[in-house]
Parts: sequence; C-alpha cells; structure tokens
Amino acid sequence: MHDYFEEYADEITGSLTTFAPFVPFAEEYRPQFPTDKLPSVLGSMVECLAEATQTPEEMGGLLSLGVLATLFQSRFRVEVTPDWQEPLCLYCAAVAPPGERKSAVISALTKPIYDYEKDEREFGAAEIEKNRAERDMLERKLQAAKQAAMKDESKRREALELAAELAEFKVIHERRWIVDDTTPEKLAEMLDKQNGCLTVCSAEGGVFDAMRGRYDKMSGFDVYLKAHAGDPVIVDRISRGSNYIQSPRLTMLLTIQPEVLTGLMSNAAFRGRGLCGRFLFAVCSSKVGSRKVSPLPVPEEVKENYGAFIRRALSGQSHGVIRLSPDADWLRQSYQEYIEMLLGDRWEHMRDWGGKLVGAMVRIAALLHCAQTAGDPAEEEISVETVNAATAIAEFLGAHAEAAYRVMCADGAEQDAKYLWRRIGSVGQISKRELFNMCQSHFRTVENMEPAVQELIRRGYLAEIVRLTGGRPSRIFLVNPLAKGAKGAKA
Repeated sequence: MHDYFEEYADEITGSLTTFAPFVPFAEEYRPQFPTDKLPSVLGSMVECLAEATQTPEEMGGLLSLGVLATLFQSRFRVEVTPDWQEPLCLYCAAVAPPGERKSAVISALTKPIYDYEKDEREFGAAEIEKNRAERDMLERKLQAAKQAAMKDESKRREALELAAELAEFKVIHERRWIVDDTTPEKLAEMLDKQNGCLTVCSAEGGVFDAMRGRYDKMSGFDVYLKAHAGDPVIVDRISRGSNYIQSPRLTMLLTIQPEVLTGLMSNAAFRGRGLCGRFLFAVCSSKVGSRKVSPLPVPEEVKENYGAFIRRALSGQSHGVIRLSPDADWLRQSYQEYIEMLLGDRWEHMRDWGGKLVGAMVRIAALLHCAQTAGDPAEEEISVETVNAATAIAEFLGAHAEAAYRVMCADGAEQDAKYLWRRIGSVGQISKRELFNMCQSHFRTVENMEPAVQELIRRGYLAEIVRLTGGRPSRIFLVNPLAKGAKGAKA
C-alpha cells in the first residue's frame, strides 16, 4: 500500500485537489466453485442450472452439497480415526443480495426430493391411518380395562399388560426429508418423529430470526448445535411429551441476504457458541446487469438424470460406517497440518470456522464417495482421488468463509461505502445530489448516506470540493485515479 497523497489539477476550481492517503478495501479472492469435482450427474445439473437461471455456479454448487447431505445423512457416518467419527450433515448458506434468483436455484435442486416425499406420503397413507386406528383402539381398551380393574381386582393384570403394550407401540409418522423455517422447539419434535434426520430448507434465512428471537427466552437453541455434531438432543417439556434424539443429523440449505449474514456476527450467542463456525458459505458474485434475457433452459435429459439419481439415493437401504483408504488418510493429515498453520496466522480471527474445516472436508469426501459408488458405500474405502476433490472444494469454502467473515465483522459504514463505490463506477466526478439520486433505493435520506461518503473520503477514494454557483454552494466529489485501477478498489 502506498502511503502518499494524490494531487491533480481540478478542472472546476483550477486548484490542486488533495486526496487522503489511499487505503483500499481488503482485496477479496473468491474462487469459482470447482464444479468438475462433483459427481457428473450433479455437476451437469449445477452447470446447466446456473446457465438457465443466470446465477453464479457457486450458489448451486454449495447447495448441491447440502442436497447430498440430505440424501445420505440418515444412513452413513465417516470414521477418520477410531476416536473420531463425523455425521454427514452440512450447514450450507449461499449469500446473495435480493433479486439474484436464489429461490429458483434452491427450488430446482430440491424439487426431486419433494416429489419423492410426496409419493412416499401417498404410498404410506393407508398404513399410517391403520397405525393410528390401532393405537386409538389400544388406548380405548386400556381405558376400559382401567375402569374394570377399579371394580374387579382380577382385571388388574389385563390393564397392566395393555399399558405395557401401549408403551411399546411404535407410531408411524409421515416421512419427511425437508422442512421450511421452524422454531427450535418444533424442530426438535420433528427430528424425533423422523428418526433424528431432517433438512431445513429456506430461500429467506428466516431460521436465524427464529434462533435470535427465541434464544433470549432460553429455548432449544442447542438443537442446532448438537444436531450438526450428532450429539444427543434431549428436550423436556411440562405440557407436552419429551423428545430424546440419540443421534440427530440436521442439514441446512439456506440462501440468505448479506444483511442476514451481518446480523449473525452481532449476536454473541451465535458466534460465542459456535453456530457461525458450523456454516459453509458461498458469497456469490452477482450477474445482475449482464444476465441473458433468454438463456437455455436445463435440458430435460439433465433433469431426468438428476431426478433418477435423487430417487435411487433416497430409496437406498445400505447403511454403515465409511472409512478412508491409507493414502486418502495421509492426504487428510497433510491437509490438516496446512489448516493448523492457517489457524495460527491468517485465520486467527476465524478459528471457530477454520477449526471445523477438516471435519467438513471429510464429510464432503464421504458424500462424494456415496454419490459415486455403485454398490454399498460402506464396503469400499474413500479413495485419494475423492479426498483430492473434497480438498479442492474445501479451498473454495475457505476463501468464501474469509469473505463471509469480512461481511459479518464489517461495520455498516464500510458496507455502505463499498456499495457507493460500486455505484460510482468509472465516473471522474459526481455531485452529492447526483450520487444520492443513484442510491435512493439504498439510503432513505442524504444524511443516511453521509457516513459512507466520509468513509470513502477517509480512505482516499474521493475528495470533496465546493463549487460556488452564486446561490447555495454545490458539493462535488472527485474520484481518485489511483483508486480506479487499484486491486481491491472495486470492493
């Protein structure tokens, strides 16, 4: 960084204009998602969906990992060492502003799951009704036996046997794989009904509002922490029955706006208890302004292959523990040593996230293994090629986590200043009124815009001059030529 003042002659006043020392915004390196590392049927869907929706591949790429977790989290775990096993659930959050077609991407990726879920509900509807009727009859028989036992001691044994039968009665619930925004209490109840496995899917990120709004009342916030790690969840209630989930596995598929991401870090509970460190982020680049008006739709063959893959995975019966091959584990250890160095240096500010990356990489490797294995995934070891693919994805995740943490930690003035700079573009000068007219959708008043303007002036992006017009003076902002070409200057 050059610590000097930039001066040049002002065409308006004829005087020298002085800029503050140029301090660019932190340069962000956000690589593209390595779509070629995904299983071919998934990679083709992500690529074609990005083209059809005119969205960046990192959005669909990250969410596709959450789809894999939804498919396989209920049946497999991965063993790193005899003392270290990981469930296959993932918390995925694609970050993009409004108008980026997030709903279209998440809907296309999850539609085959919803379709399969609907078919399963229709197929099992009669069995569920039969199960409910049997329980209802058993409850009525028990009630009658209790009343009879009150009058006749010989009926006591029958009542006790019915009570034991009712206690062991297995209730059949409608099969669910995906739920939308829900409260922590309801989520724990639904996890209990679904054998501990669910995916929360939302194109709005309202789940964070549920967490934030209820946490102050000491509700079941722990369910989000424990279900990611696979630790037992126990919820005791006075008015309703208790929930005990021995081995929960929760996946999240979320698309959120940057403002939601900023709010995460401001909540001491989210950061302090490790929620932020559990999420895999993709801070998506925007295509707005350069999107094709009539892009090619996703080919029917690609849709059909993707849907068939989803159905095969959801109907699979194999289950068990997946292990790394010796060569794959050597690569895991090497990558873990590399991450450890980052935690002591560049990632010191995000140790809560970086400390979980190796575990996430191993989970992703196991998911790729499940998707690519023709037979029983538990009967084959994860190959070194699969771990190589997972580390490439982990490298993508690391760079995007850095970008996400910059968004989460940045103050409002800096974020607004970046927005202003993007709007200013390549102009050489602009009046304050012109600048506000460009940004009225972001700032309600000129006064609201002022902190962002001052941030750009402080960093040397802009210099302010006053033009005398005979009436009210006009404020003009000159753009520093040094800022236009500097790396990281585009925020």
